[in-house]
Amino acid sequence: MIHAVKCLPDYFKALKDGSKTFEVRKKDRPYRVGDFLAVNEFIPESIDPYDDLMEMQPPDAQKADGGLYTGENLIFKITYILSDKEFCREGMVILGIAKCALALK
Repeated sequence: MIHAVKCLPDYFKALKDGSKTFEVRKKDRPYRVGDFLAVNEFIPESIDPYDDLMEMQPPDAQKADGGLYTGENLIFKITYILSDKEFCREGMVILGIAKCALALK
């Protein structure tokens, strides 16, 4: 299964450069090891309009869902799921992820 998710620019950058190898997510989907995450960079409208992020309007940018999808995306495979109440808030999961070679355009 492929789960399409939004990601704020700072976290997206860390995923893209490989320094972030996990995702903390609401447990609102049937995540399973072996599933894929299609991570889409997203800038919410709630970000200060004078912030540099709102100034970037790439050619593929699309307004939707109360913000701006930049058109940047990454694909990851879920390699591990941590949902133990000792380490995760109620209703949250930590997903171990591995970057896949292709991205959607």
